[in-house]
Amino acid sequence: MSPMLRPPTAFKRVGARLGFLVAVLLVWQIVTVTNTISSDALASVTSIAAAMVRVVPTNEFWHSLGGTLLNWGTGTAIAFGIAVPAGLILGSSDLLYRMFRIPIEFMRTIPSIALLPLALLLYGATSRMAVTLIVLGAVWPLLLQSMYGMRQLDPVMREVAASYQLRLRDRITRVILPDASPFIATGVRIALTIGLLLSVGAEMLGGAPGLGREIALTQQTMAIPDMYAYIVVVAALGTLLNLSMLALERSLLSWHSSHRPAS
Repeated sequence: MSPMLRPPTAFKRVGARLGFLVAVLLVWQIVTVTNTISSDALASVTSIAAAMVRVVPTNEFWHSLGGTLLNWGTGTAIAFGIAVPAGLILGSSDLLYRMFRIPIEFMRTIPSIALLPLALLLYGATSRMAVTLIVLGAVWPLLLQSMYGMRQLDPVMREVAASYQLRLRDRITRVILPDASPFIATGVRIALTIGLLLSVGAEMLGGAPGLGREIALTQQTMAIPDMYAYIVVVAALGTLLNLSMLALERSLLSWHSSHRPAS
């Protein structure tokens, strides 16, 4: 391969990404200091950085971060416990798959945040309300990906498992879960992202404890730099989550054909 056609090195890729980020921040700073966009709508990069230095060390910040992480982790864990077993069961039967596919597709199109008034009536502005919304939103990608993973199970592996008369536990742990794991992993990554968005949304709109409530409170008091500081924290949390899940998925599923480099 010609040197001009070689893929960029990791150093060059990181440098390009950092350069793009610096360029975006520079344009952001220029737009705000020149008052092209009002400071009441968009805080400058320097004021946001100063707000983060002021906000992050406080007990209120860490309490809010802990509330968001607790809501998020609890909701997605419950969704996983419900959706993955149900998805594998529904995907294992042609009859069940045909019966429930359309209702599931219909139900998952309902925005979970639209159920916020109902959750507020049931639980009030509490963490339980936020967890309920997270479960209602995160359960669908996990359910569908588990169903699809079961449907894509290699027929040869099914026949081998049947011919060796493997026990149900061995079929699940040695045949079904390994082959369906890439689909389930994708569902987990999507569900975690949806769970974070719903956690922050429920806290902002419903008043549950967490980072979202702090964003709403700082907006109401016109503490715009502080508001953006909390928003940056949420964005960093989501980015870290996605990158971590991708790295974990590649590490744990490196043996699977879907993660092998193309020859």
